[in-house]
Amino acid sequence: MRSFSRLLLSSCLLLLTHCAHSTGPALAKGPAPVVETGRGPVRGLAYEDGSAAFLGIPFAQPPTGELRWRAPEPAAAWSTPRDASHFGLPCPQADLRNGKPIEGTSEDCLTLNVWTPALEPQKPAPVMVYIHGGAFTLGSSRDELYDGSALAHAGVVVVSMNYRLGALGFLAHPALGAGAPAESSGNYGLMDQRLALEWVRDHVSAFGGDPTNVTLFGESAGAISACLQMLSPAAQGLFHRVIAESGTCYLGTTPLKDPGTPEQEDSAEERGVRFAREVGCTEGDIAACLRTRTPEQLLAASGAALDLIKPRVGFGPVVDGNVIPAAPRQLLAEGKYAKVPLMLGANRDEGTIFTLQAKIDTPEQYEAAVNVRAPGNAEPLLRAYPAKDFASPKAAFSRLLGDAMFVCPTRRLARTLVEQGQPVHAYFFTYEPKKAFGSIFGGFLKLGAYHSAELPFVFGLSRGRFALDSDAERELSTKLIGYWTRFATGGNPNAEGAVEWPAYTRDGEKYLEINLELGHGSNLNAQRCDALDSLGL
Repeated sequence: MRSFSRLLLSSCLLLLTHCAHSTGPALAKGPAPVVETGRGPVRGLAYEDGSAAFLGIPFAQPPTGELRWRAPEPAAAWSTPRDASHFGLPCPQADLRNGKPIEGTSEDCLTLNVWTPALEPQKPAPVMVYIHGGAFTLGSSRDELYDGSALAHAGVVVVSMNYRLGALGFLAHPALGAGAPAESSGNYGLMDQRLALEWVRDHVSAFGGDPTNVTLFGESAGAISACLQMLSPAAQGLFHRVIAESGTCYLGTTPLKDPGTPEQEDSAEERGVRFAREVGCTEGDIAACLRTRTPEQLLAASGAALDLIKPRVGFGPVVDGNVIPAAPRQLLAEGKYAKVPLMLGANRDEGTIFTLQAKIDTPEQYEAAVNVRAPGNAEPLLRAYPAKDFASPKAAFSRLLGDAMFVCPTRRLARTLVEQGQPVHAYFFTYEPKKAFGSIFGGFLKLGAYHSAELPFVFGLSRGRFALDSDAERELSTKLIGYWTRFATGGNPNAEGAVEWPAYTRDGEKYLEINLELGHGSNLNAQRCDALDSLGL
């Protein structure tokens, strides 16, 4: 059922401001390192531990003017060393709580960052390419949550990128797709990600990375993106493993054209036509008219608040027949995807962030919310998630949302791939951070093992608002970095002395439970996920 996937995935970035500096190790004395890429030289940052970072490298031309809502074009070459000591600007975006544009953004935002353990390694290092989350609507690779220093210290080259967001990244309209079948309409953000992967293929060796050993990973919308790149024919061969944290191909995709329900706005083009009307583009050359509108005008028409209950069509990936050739379920069932090892998982309390603003205090309000989100399926859902089984009606709704959007689709994807012979490792994150998000989230709001709670551990954050809080948390982070980087190196997260991470199989469906003490589980949430699967959720 589409209504759950219409809730575009808002990560913790909802309440964050952008950080314009790295929180990595101390800078080394001496001249800044210069690397010659195929487009031109870049001057980065050298650290005392021998690693280096190169920030804000343009990989595409600014998608402005006639290039807005077109496939990205490679950045123009330059000849003198380009300053790569600062992150590039984030792509235009608005605060989802109030709709106001976030300051310090630019359409000239298609940049990427590289952290490398050594510029002249004895042998090329594995590469991990990260795609940030944020509901395909906000976020940026410069957010301090995504500092690649600790992963690079573990021996991999880390690359992160910006991609176009919201209407600028995913607006679909018949006028934008007309005459350009190779570009289609609506998936510009995914095309940006693919061009960044092509940049990695062509240039990462200059930074000590191995372009034949690339792992694509992301969280939330970034995990959805990584999974969708598996389905995209043009991205085949650009990566060799995938890590999907709290997001699968089943989420975030909308049909390009009306699926036969004209009374509902449930296609990307239907929303695009309304959007164009709202910015005053209704006659003549509508594409040209749209390109005259400022980012602020486009953001103002995009919609402000994240409606946690009412279904809606948002800006996100589109089943366009080109970048995404068909519905993900169909492509996965038919085996039409990149046959690469997959590591994936979800967090126990995925839904708590999404229901922060929802007023569900009584069983009646809970039932009403389920009826709105899942018309026609409310009765069986309420049987599977009765309010009496949870601490509160809101807790029941949170668990239902989290399972429907993340936990059960994760199981579905793992099952589908192992049935077709693909190697899969699955995890379930159950640790409740005490201070990983300071007073923003964590213990203060009692959100449990919430959506994105694993990120400070995966990135090993030691400074800033997301710094790990105790020796026990730092030890867990070291273990996770080991699993993640070993998987990126050879497709197997295991090593002698580490708690075994069993391969996922249909017989037992074993997974690694991630808490301060690592453990094992099997047949995760089987009864409720079976109920959701039977309803097509």
